[in-house]
Amino acid sequence: MFLQHNNQLICNLEKMGLTENEAKAYVGLVSLGEATAREVHELTNVPRAKIYEVLKVLAKRGYLEVRQGSPTYFRAVDPKQVIGKIKDEFINCAIETLDQLNELSYELPRTSPVWCIQSEWGIKNRIREILNGVKEELIVFSSSPRFFQEFEAELKKLEKTCQLTFIISEPEKFESFPFEFRETTKEFREFLNNIVIDGIRYDEEFFMIADGKESIGVHSAGDKREAVVIKLPVVCYLQKMIYDRVLEPSFVKKNRKSA
Repeated sequence: MFLQHNNQLICNLEKMGLTENEAKAYVGLVSLGEATAREVHELTNVPRAKIYEVLKVLAKRGYLEVRQGSPTYFRAVDPKQVIGKIKDEFINCAIETLDQLNELSYELPRTSPVWCIQSEWGIKNRIREILNGVKEELIVFSSSPRFFQEFEAELKKLEKTCQLTFIISEPEKFESFPFEFRETTKEFREFLNNIVIDGIRYDEEFFMIADGKESIGVHSAGDKREAVVIKLPVVCYLQKMIYDRVLEPSFVKKNRKSA
């Protein structure tokens, strides 16, 4: 029952740097208020052979207090103080680590202009970084409204300072967005819907070219979503030429939301 009711809490403490046994022991002591090592073991199922060492480590970190005796009793320090201590230590460690990383200046060989990103957080972070760096022109192709849903605020800001070209393949999916769109040709839409390489189907979700110098494309390969970043002006120029040639001549009208 103890583990079932506190599983998420224990997982959260593990994310903060405690081991599984340390997290169980601390949560157990918060529940008991004051207890012996044996009582903590019986409640939390931390192995009896390890419980004393676990409590000793927690005490050394300042997460619990000890009353010597026979038997010895343990009491959890106020959770607010413990979590505050963990938070301060984490922030200080993060700042120190960032400073040290920024000081690194090793001479490395020329790095590749092409990178692949496979985590959702990494993809969103890279997109936002590129959007924040756009100075003059942004070209976006999208077959899914997901991009505009997630980055509508950033795109609205860029409308005031940059030339924006938004290219879509299915206008009906984008009627709720306050932007002016260009539509791809039917042939290009059919091409995008039939990309199969080595037996794996590729679905192009969106593609973005920033200032003609850097591009990022997000696609699904089978059940995996990934992004490819290219920072090579010549390639980006060729990509831009391709999109110029797959457009229908007319604009998609802005919807009422932008009026």
